[in-house]
Amino acid sequence: MRLSLQMLLLVVVLVALFFVGSLSISVHNSRAYLASQLASHAQDAATSLGLSASSHAADGDRAMVTAMVNAVFHRGDYLEIRFEDLDGESWIERRTESVAEGVPGWFVRLLPLDPPPREAVVMAGWRQVGRVVVRSHPGLAYRQLWQTSRHLLNLFLLGALGVLLLGWVGLRLLLRPLDAVTVQATAICDREFPVVRGRPFTYEFRRVVDAMNRLSGRVSTMLGDAERTADGLRSQAYQDPVTGLANRRRFDDLLGHRIGDPESPPAWGLLLLQLNDLDVVNRDRGYADGDRLLRETGRVLQEALSRYEGAMLARLGGADFAIVVDAVDRAGLMQVGTAAAGAVAALYGMLGLPSSDVSHVGGAAFAGQDAGTLLAEADQALRKAQVQDPNAVCLSDRPSLSVPVRAARDWRKLVEHALEEGSFTLLRQPVVGCRDGELLHEELFLRIVDPDRAGSRMEAAEFVPTVAAQGLAGRLDRAVLDSVLRQVDEAPPPHRLAVNLAIPTLADEDLLGWLAGRLHELPGGGRSLILEWPEYGATAHAAALRRWIGRLAPIGVEFSIDHFGKGFTSFAFLRSLKVDCLKIDGSIVRTLDQASDDRFLVKTITDIGHGLGMQVVAESIESEAVWHAVRELGLDAGRGFWFGRPN
Repeated sequence: MRLSLQMLLLVVVLVALFFVGSLSISVHNSRAYLASQLASHAQDAATSLGLSASSHAADGDRAMVTAMVNAVFHRGDYLEIRFEDLDGESWIERRTESVAEGVPGWFVRLLPLDPPPREAVVMAGWRQVGRVVVRSHPGLAYRQLWQTSRHLLNLFLLGALGVLLLGWVGLRLLLRPLDAVTVQATAICDREFPVVRGRPFTYEFRRVVDAMNRLSGRVSTMLGDAERTADGLRSQAYQDPVTGLANRRRFDDLLGHRIGDPESPPAWGLLLLQLNDLDVVNRDRGYADGDRLLRETGRVLQEALSRYEGAMLARLGGADFAIVVDAVDRAGLMQVGTAAAGAVAALYGMLGLPSSDVSHVGGAAFAGQDAGTLLAEADQALRKAQVQDPNAVCLSDRPSLSVPVRAARDWRKLVEHALEEGSFTLLRQPVVGCRDGELLHEELFLRIVDPDRAGSRMEAAEFVPTVAAQGLAGRLDRAVLDSVLRQVDEAPPPHRLAVNLAIPTLADEDLLGWLAGRLHELPGGGRSLILEWPEYGATAHAAALRRWIGRLAPIGVEFSIDHFGKGFTSFAFLRSLKVDCLKIDGSIVRTLDQASDDRFLVKTITDIGHGLGMQVVAESIESEAVWHAVRELGLDAGRGFWFGRPN
């Protein structure tokens, strides 16, 4: 119960007690006064009647005495008048019922008035001949007492209403600082750190506000320091200081993970790009211009690769850059290499380079070889390109894996057919808690039937990038979500289901509105759902992701960032997203049992994630040693083939 309501109830109780006490005292005093008045009234009537009837009683004129008694009694002011002789024999007796007109019966029973009898002696000279006994009627007294009580009650109600109104306004003003502190505390839990500006007049509340302001500032500072320290250490370990791209060590981790990850797409390739005149620029113009050439090279390459979802760019050192491209065959890899070489060649005029022959590119398609062999083949292709034309691109002669080569339109037809026929499948893989091995939720993986390989299913990584570029992402994700919600409706799962959505979906307002409507129609459906996007999609479309969270989080949907740590997203950026879960990329997790730097990075991500109220999950756990390291580092859960394949 709120403090303001408790205090208001206390005021109500105190006012009610005051009223009950005041009313009781007032009614008691009024009742006592009226009782004495009834007695006095009866005594006066008895005395007057006794004197008036004395001469007639002495003569034995009962008729006259009766007339006098009737005249007095018929006024209705008396309950009883009795005229009796010295022997107690009644000459005349008049009685009526004690009825109080206009007064509720419960009031009469609650406050009984029993008028006492009063008497007077009837004299004949010095001789006593009888007596008169009179009891006043309490009706008038009851009416006066009832009116007095009503007036007191009305006065109390008006006074109580005024007191309560003034008390409510006063409490609102008095407790307003607590409302501000409550909002501030809630904001801190939501990863915001506001400061209450107005200082309350009340000393105790002023101390609370000052303490909360100090706490908010310190938590913000501590978290900011931790984020900056983590960003700095991560940059030193994994980021090239000149271009801001991944360095050689990070590239080796990503390449090793890509080759060893069973969930990686089968069709992908590696490109190596080498600048030709970096040494000349360093020697003739200085290292500042050389660094500028490297930065501009990284920039134009990032722009050229922006249309290739999931492409990874790194500077290996010196004049060498590496590019990993997903979901491409040999022809697609050649196309990417040509685009990269053309983008870098444009730097000749932009930077006034010594030669228009700016760079060469060599590449190799993945065909099951290990990382060292793949790099050697790409390097050999680079050497061939360097003896060919300026800005030439050359690929290794090794054939790629026997993966069917499909044009973009073929992929579109394949996916559209799967959507129309419903021939796609959602496999599940458990996400297991580190504390006691409980199942926290299940992650769903999309598969469609491969018509060229009987009994084979294609992973989403093979076709999603291509169909997303053709505008099918929203339709595909809607079909997946519709299938998941139908499953939830038919048999609600005991845990949440995590659905990976394509990056273009973030900008699909129609899909967001449709999903919100479906979840409102499905009671509790939101509490069964986790929506996931990869790190680079979340950072590139942060405003859109916030809209999704703002729309769906109130109805129970949770949100997750997938493959976190693959890029170089600032930790401070997480504060504004307000997601529920971070899933650390497998390229960092896979060496946790060996690399101390990776352990430090994972521990840092975990601590910051927990500080922001997020659940932290490790991806791609493939061995018991890695699982043991994950549990040691304090993560919340893990997912990977160590727990079973998607099924």
